[in-house]
Amino acid sequence: MINHAATAPSPSAANTAGGTQSLERAIALLRAVADAGTDGARLADLMGGAGLSKATAHRLLMALAREGLVEQDARSKRYHPGPDLVALGDLAALRHRPPPPPAPPQPPEAAPPAMSTPVQPAPPALVARPSAFLRPEYRGDSIALATLLCDRHVRAADGARAALLHESVAGQTTELSFARLARDSARFAAVLTGMGVGRGDRVAVLLPKGPELLITALAIWRLGGVYMPLFTTYTASAVAYRLADSDARAIVTNGFLRRKVPRDNSRPVVTVEGDEAFGPDAVPFWSSLHEAAPLAEVARYREGDAFALIYTSESEPTPLGVSLPVKALSGIEQYMRIGLDLRDDDIYWNMADPGWAYGAYYGLVGPLLLGRTTIFCDGPYDVRQGYRMLTKFGVTNLTAAPSQIRAWHGADPGVSHQLALRILSVVGEPLPPDLIAWANRTVKVPLLDQYGQRETGIFIVNRYDPDGVSRYDPDGREDGEAVQPPSGSLGRPMPGFRVVILDPDGREAPVGGAGEIAIDVEHSPLFWFESYANDPERTARRFRHGRRYYLTGDRAFLDADGNIHYRGRASDAIQMQQGE
Repeated sequence: MINHAATAPSPSAANTAGGTQSLERAIALLRAVADAGTDGARLADLMGGAGLSKATAHRLLMALAREGLVEQDARSKRYHPGPDLVALGDLAALRHRPPPPPAPPQPPEAAPPAMSTPVQPAPPALVARPSAFLRPEYRGDSIALATLLCDRHVRAADGARAALLHESVAGQTTELSFARLARDSARFAAVLTGMGVGRGDRVAVLLPKGPELLITALAIWRLGGVYMPLFTTYTASAVAYRLADSDARAIVTNGFLRRKVPRDNSRPVVTVEGDEAFGPDAVPFWSSLHEAAPLAEVARYREGDAFALIYTSESEPTPLGVSLPVKALSGIEQYMRIGLDLRDDDIYWNMADPGWAYGAYYGLVGPLLLGRTTIFCDGPYDVRQGYRMLTKFGVTNLTAAPSQIRAWHGADPGVSHQLALRILSVVGEPLPPDLIAWANRTVKVPLLDQYGQRETGIFIVNRYDPDGVSRYDPDGREDGEAVQPPSGSLGRPMPGFRVVILDPDGREAPVGGAGEIAIDVEHSPLFWFESYANDPERTARRFRHGRRYYLTGDRAFLDADGNIHYRGRASDAIQMQQGE
């Protein structure tokens, strides 16, 4: 039996004493730090000011420091407001400071000539709102990625927390802690080094969901390499194309999937031990890992360096390679915290396969970045297994593909009273009203659509309210006002993105005018896509009106409230989920 309280993925202060009480204590500490002024506050002062024991105050301060809300001066040992707290304070000051005095009257100018045609309404001012997650550790020329995604969670005295809960088809659960992940990935990094893998090298990973996948990814990032997932249902020809196109340096797979690797392959291959035959040239995964001395050094990346390479699906005539740069971590954290409303006491399950963009970004990288637990479930998708996972782990925050929600709808076992779900998110396509109504009625949670692409990550969500005036209410109303997004709406842009609708000539369309969804690159600090790894012509089509705008290939219109309404997919639109 798994103790959910012990394994709940929660890096911040709210889980130390549970819910509201921990949050109140953390707020009391932040206020005490702020009251200390420029001199900073000693730990003893903070204990007295917040009424906390030394152990509790120290534990909460560590969590707040991990989130960038406080920092400790190395010499004086005093605590000061952290960079993210300062940024949030600046944003609050901009919102609440008094308005500037009115400008003095200007002399009248000549009236413009009368217009013969009515003026079209201008689009709403959808400026890119500031992001609280443009962290300095995601920028610059010396970013220790493996430290961000694993090692710092070990050093924060919570290394025993589960980095992975892996559920087998038979219902057996195994756990991989952050401390174990750090040790095993350091050893496997040494194995890869011995095979010639180094900085910038691409390593193809053809593995099912399991601990070997996490260990391999972290080992690659310890070396400064590029993690290249291959979806396990790819055909042999699809695998061969991606290996050749990417110039992969090595392959990590298992005995069953190795049959998809070309027979004439000359790259080193690591194979996870199992019932299948190795072959004479295979390097055994676990045996070689345990024999290796751990690699102590952690490679550094520049913010524009790729750390993952993900190819589009087999449905594409020529699969496109999308490189994920380190600076994209800002957008990943933004979506996890704001788009998914991931809270400190949530049990989070991303059902997407990590071989696809959504699963890789927000089911693998995102949880590691925030120090949360990843949940992997073996085998092909099964509705009964899905319900068992939800009840066994007490999942509160779930994200899935629309096809999985439809399967639940079609095989509803009527177990809503057993579920702990608080929020359910999907990505891939607009949801029909009957599916939304089923979720609201049966599982009694909001079913919220998201929009994004491999090249961008998620950048339009229904959960986020940029003005902070509405939240989901199961009755659909709050303070007498409707809070559900308009029917058919994708939602609004997340902070850090300015999204517009462009007409065929590349002009921003007025309210109600249909056109192509585009990102205003110049005013979107979280936008990171530069080019495809293997197709400059297709890259040019994404920027056919110049580098100012990234074109998604999807059609929509914008309403007067800033909601974006989807109207269809163009031929080269690329989605984030398999089969979508």
